[in-house]
Amino acid sequence: MTVGSDLRITVRFLQPYSHGRGEDGGPEWPPSPLRLFQALVASSAGRLVDLEARSRAVAALRWLETQPAPEIIAPAAVETTAPYRTFVPDNIADKVAKAWSAGRAASMADYRTEKDVRPMKLDGEAVHYVFRGAAVLEDHLAALRVAARSMTHLGWGIDLVVGDAATDLDGLVGERWIPGNDGGRSLRCAIAGTLDALERKHAQFLHRLDGGMFRPVSPLQTFAVHSYARATDAIAPVCAAFRLLKPDGEGLRWFEPARRARDVAAWLRHAVAEVCAGWRFGSTETIVHGHVGDRSELGRARFSYLPLPTITPLRTEGITRVLVVATPGLHAELAWVKAHLAGRELIWKGEAMALLEPLPATDGVLPHYRATSDCWSTVTPVVLPGHDDRSGKKAERLLRTAFLQAGFEPEVVDSIRELAWSREGFRAGVDLASRYLVPDKVRGPQFHVRVRFATRVSGPIAIGSGRHRGMGVFAHASG
Repeated sequence: MTVGSDLRITVRFLQPYSHGRGEDGGPEWPPSPLRLFQALVASSAGRLVDLEARSRAVAALRWLETQPAPEIIAPAAVETTAPYRTFVPDNIADKVAKAWSAGRAASMADYRTEKDVRPMKLDGEAVHYVFRGAAVLEDHLAALRVAARSMTHLGWGIDLVVGDAATDLDGLVGERWIPGNDGGRSLRCAIAGTLDALERKHAQFLHRLDGGMFRPVSPLQTFAVHSYARATDAIAPVCAAFRLLKPDGEGLRWFEPARRARDVAAWLRHAVAEVCAGWRFGSTETIVHGHVGDRSELGRARFSYLPLPTITPLRTEGITRVLVVATPGLHAELAWVKAHLAGRELIWKGEAMALLEPLPATDGVLPHYRATSDCWSTVTPVVLPGHDDRSGKKAERLLRTAFLQAGFEPEVVDSIRELAWSREGFRAGVDLASRYLVPDKVRGPQFHVRVRFATRVSGPIAIGSGRHRGMGVFAHASG
């Protein structure tokens, strides 16, 4: 049998409720990857007495804790509105035992605290943890499958589950939670050393009363916390915004969008390259310049350089602002750019074309590009990533591909409610799509585009060929 490189561990709740709580004491949904890891440890390494089987389980768990944070596909869940009440014994067993040793009557039942519980109500039963591109998975799949099938609960002891591990990803139903997307929720994940830390914690528990003295068990500290968000959540890309001043600093510098959008983007990239030369983040070839070795690197982290035409209540006007936009994971690199780019000049053929000044928080144009909205339209045309052959169906297919290439999740693209494209613009003041000069080596039909998503998405948005260099830039559209 040929084992695939994707690992899926599935847990199915036997009742549609989850009682698990996160570090902050609030409901935790979806259940964290660390919670899954602890359940696997308890069902395998913590239970097996056969030394050979335990050795295989430990090896599999050590491999699993080194894998990147998984995607999670889980049913929707809401916190129940009507709680139920339990009565929990107070932590006063020592006082009761002291009374007993003195011959006095005492009962633990007299020391109970009311506790109201609001579990999460699940709209489904299965939670899938997907570890993509897992290397040497075939060495550990059998042991992980045994561990998953031995799980009994996930969360509180009353959250009974059955589990399984496999390599197929077909037919997974639920909301897809993606690690690394800021703005969602924080979930704990196992890291190298988590298994050893759990074993130390277990040993502390077993010996907590040795020598007649109680020794509290240390909390688990060896784990990482990752931001997760649903594929359909509106997550705003991180960016640094500047306005363009005249070289002498007196007033805004204006550039005509159709003829100069590509040039402004090129000048901005050159300025960023200069301030990033020798920075502490390694080579600038991909992140700054966008150079890729082959198609497998097309999705790697990088900056985009977006000129922003001014938007007024009546029309779209000249370029007076720019953005440096970073793909997820480049927060530190973008902070470097933001700190070092202020006051730099945009240079062309040795001449200063504009001076960069950080955009104030009160700027009235930037919100058009950084809005959270379901409706957007272009201020510079989209260059299709292929030829439409004058076919409407092929043009639509290429536009949807362009959204996917720009980082939109399939759930968002598949649910687009309205998608229109035209040689003419969808907002006053934009020029014909064919009149916009495109960057070097960018080829393809050019269209202005209007899109209405099923959910609200956050800008800035740029799609299509040339999207990193000023083409296919969208602004929020009303109605």
